[in-house]
Amino acid sequence: MKTRSGIVILLIAVVALLLWAAPVLASSQLNSYEQQLAKLINHERTSRGLASLGINDSLVGSARAHSSDMVQRKYFSHDSPAPNAETWSSRIVRYGYKRSGCRFWEAGEDLYKGKQLFGSPVAAVDAWMHSAGHRAVILTKVFRDMGVGAVQSGDSWYFTLDLGRRITQ
Repeated sequence: MKTRSGIVILLIAVVALLLWAAPVLASSQLNSYEQQLAKLINHERTSRGLASLGINDSLVGSARAHSSDMVQRKYFSHDSPAPNAETWSSRIVRYGYKRSGCRFWEAGEDLYKGKQLFGSPVAAVDAWMHSAGHRAVILTKVFRDMGVGAVQSGDSWYFTLDLGRRITQ
């Protein structure tokens, strides 16, 4: 009887520790594809001994707005076209991931567009991990923050992954 109680207590403690250590995913904030994308990105990182990334509201706003903008204005690029051309890093800052007051600021972005069976979070992460440049962004050791945007247009999905780290003064 004591052994069974001890095992139950140990299991409860392990579950509590895992929940405490997991990055905070505001599930009400992210759609199901965005939630899947965040979990897959963190799996790729943690399986290689890197830190999990927490969801950052500013980066989510930037990523989701960019995916929406690509759908609405029919383009696929990190930087938005004229007339309101903007670089990806300027967009991230505009959405609140500020450089000011930081002694360290770094960010990166990956994009993916997939149609039908290839329009899923699994397909997006698989494509990124098979591309040296995209994989390098995902596996950048210093990153701690993540924002994801997944927007559907017909039978296609547009994914934006914004990653970063800020260290204040």
